[in-house]
Amino acid sequence: MIVSEIEIQNRYEELLNSLPDGIFIIDSHGRIELANKAAAAILGYTDKKDFLGLSVSELYANPGDHDALLSILGHKGKADKTIFDWKKKNGETTLIEFTASPIHDKKGHIKGIHGIFRDISSKLESQIAQQETLAETAARSIDEEKLLEVINFFRVVPMSLILQGVAHNLNTPLGTIRGRAELLQHHIKKSANLVEAISNEKAKEDIVQFHAKLDKGIGEIVTQVDKASSLIKGFSDKVSNEMNPYQSEIDINKLVENEISFLDSSLYFKHKIKKEIDLDRTIPSVPGIYRDFSQAIYNLIIDSMKATGSLAEKILRIKTYHDQNFIYVELSDNRIMSASTDLAYHLSIHTDTMYSNLPDEALFSYYDIEIANASRLLSLYQAELNLFPNNEAKFVIQIPKHNQ
Repeated sequence: MIVSEIEIQNRYEELLNSLPDGIFIIDSHGRIELANKAAAAILGYTDKKDFLGLSVSELYANPGDHDALLSILGHKGKADKTIFDWKKKNGETTLIEFTASPIHDKKGHIKGIHGIFRDISSKLESQIAQQETLAETAARSIDEEKLLEVINFFRVVPMSLILQGVAHNLNTPLGTIRGRAELLQHHIKKSANLVEAISNEKAKEDIVQFHAKLDKGIGEIVTQVDKASSLIKGFSDKVSNEMNPYQSEIDINKLVENEISFLDSSLYFKHKIKKEIDLDRTIPSVPGIYRDFSQAIYNLIIDSMKATGSLAEKILRIKTYHDQNFIYVELSDNRIMSASTDLAYHLSIHTDTMYSNLPDEALFSYYDIEIANASRLLSLYQAELNLFPNNEAKFVIQIPKHNQ
């Protein structure tokens, strides 16, 4: 049976129109030349014909967002699940998750963009509703300790959603800055031939030197924008992961990097503490609730900061490695170890225990609560926290592989 080209085209359109996500192709002039029904419907166009031919710049609520997209495509070759505020036909804004790739001609030149997008506004609303349901369920539980833990988590959820929005709103202008900077660099390179045509050698030399300084300065801007974008991504990842109350596969190395990136927002941590990070990229992921491991490692870092606070030089070392049975996270610093340190006391604090109930509260330091809380969280996963082995200023987290 021979299938005609028209029939193939019809089947192709049927397939596109059956998909729930919006799909479109943007031509080299920035206009929508092909789209499925979902693309038009998501943005409030009942007739797809009204959607076709629109300039893609009309979709963005923020005018600089398309420059940000072009910068991402030029820098990374693909924009993967990038979030933008888009405008519907009636003028309302909605939150869109957009994945895009450039389309190249036979000579490798970009002749358009194809993209897939979805409206995630309802997803966020559903997430909030789900979290409220979980909170109500926890409130009916007789497990007081679990209830307190869940209440504490849901106290920070609204702020987490706000912080995610802040990260998104910072990424947009950064993307625009990067896009404009790269455009300037492109114009500088294009003008090189014009400079060569200048007959006045002194003027030519001055312009060449000026272009070199300008190009270097723009390059530094791009580098700093990339650093800021990386910090924001780490911050956003941390917030997003800590909002998830369910078990998932955790990349311990990425978690450590996110904690360091988050703490670098503190000028004290960034400039006063020397960090030596050695991460084994071959360690496998571990199942667990992200915020439990995140909070445990964060607590130990805070303990280290307090213990070295009075020293002129403050050093924090974090190392990951593994063997056949365990994954290890080693945190060490240059604190001065005390002969009076009694490890029997370090882990005896419970949330409802007062120092006055202990046999010798003088043996406690004011930061032991961080150690106790880290140990409690890790114990949920049969992970052990080894304190000061061989009287070294070191914590070693030992996480069993394949824990359930």
